[in-house]
Amino acid sequence: MSKKVLIITYYWPPSGGPGVQRVLNFAKYLPKFGWEPIILTVRKGEYPARDISLEKEIPSGLKIYKTKTFEPFSLFKLISGKKQNENIGTYILTEKSPNLVTRLSKWIRLNLFIPDARVGWKRFAVKAGEKIIRTEGIDLILTSSPPHSLQLIGQSLARKTGKPWVADYRDPWKEVVYNQNVKRSPFAERKDRKLEHAALNQADGIVSISKDILRLLESKCDKPKETHLVFNGYDNTPAPMPDNSCPVITYTGVLSVTRIPYPLLVALKELREENVRFRLKFIGNTCPELKSLVDENGLTSDTEYISYLPHEESIRHINHSDALLLVIDNVPNNKGILTGKLFEYIGARRAIFAIGNLEGEAAHIIEECQCGKMIDYNDVAGAKQTLRELYSAWENHIPAYPFSNSSRYSREATTGELANFMTHILSQQAQKTEL
Repeated sequence: MSKKVLIITYYWPPSGGPGVQRVLNFAKYLPKFGWEPIILTVRKGEYPARDISLEKEIPSGLKIYKTKTFEPFSLFKLISGKKQNENIGTYILTEKSPNLVTRLSKWIRLNLFIPDARVGWKRFAVKAGEKIIRTEGIDLILTSSPPHSLQLIGQSLARKTGKPWVADYRDPWKEVVYNQNVKRSPFAERKDRKLEHAALNQADGIVSISKDILRLLESKCDKPKETHLVFNGYDNTPAPMPDNSCPVITYTGVLSVTRIPYPLLVALKELREENVRFRLKFIGNTCPELKSLVDENGLTSDTEYISYLPHEESIRHINHSDALLLVIDNVPNNKGILTGKLFEYIGARRAIFAIGNLEGEAAHIIEECQCGKMIDYNDVAGAKQTLRELYSAWENHIPAYPFSNSSRYSREATTGELANFMTHILSQQAQKTEL
């Protein structure tokens, strides 16, 4: 008989972006490991991106409960002059704006909505969650964040129902990238720290996408915790290599100011002077600073910008590329940043041109899978050498890298890791009850 897990997630189709991919694939593969997933999400969320095509990937027969929520973003759009149907990305918090009203709106978001702007969903989700746990016979609660206010929902439901609770962190809480370069009031900092500490210490189990994030979370617990590493993974099937007139390097996803690929742009400029040319393709929202640097380096005619695409269309562009660009945010505490993009790139079996921390986990995985090269943020010479290797592979119609040791990063394999951990937590709870 299957065990039942209530998965609480803000991001669910028609939401797009990386946040939804992890939970959607958990729901897809958990039944193979003896767990029946039941979803609790919002009815009409404010998503950074929308992707209707992902609704086709929802498993048939999956039970999904939706509730209303309170969102401050409608007010933010009104006073900042944005359209009501405009998507608001998390990077909006790090964008510089000369507009006083917009700056005030961001200050309110950062200092009054703690831990984040989704906290208005808590009372609706807790009320619905209690009923679902009772009527569906839920065995375990799983919350996946960010938004980290979901961990407050899990904390409340675990306290009210006595059910074991596993908290999944795709990003750190206090150290999440979009919080690192913004100023918050001392009151907001203290309250956020207190909420994080309480949630971490009450969870029966903690899961995260990287070793470094897991170590960070463990260091904030008052006593040793049951923790487990569950990587993001890939679920895409590689396609034959394309026959492009010149090598194409593609980036997918949000490209904020902390992800600008400086050494790549300079190296491409210098190689262009030697008549070695690549085409660049950026798919998703990009910051103005990127376009300025592309222009400054004389790469405008070789660069294409495409706004956010549905996931299946994004995969088609990936498959028509010769190499894929990955940039780890150039911020403190970035060793543990492992975006879902990395694993999707591995699944596509395209050479990965990565820029980031050479000691970070992304660099180690790229080396382990022999699927690309990690370049330091200022290493133009290293970028040029790697580009020459990619160009040579393109000219000779051969793979630039061998690709190996990647099967453990499939979505099915990583979901199996989660299922085993949840079973362990459930058995631990049963032993405590018997005592």
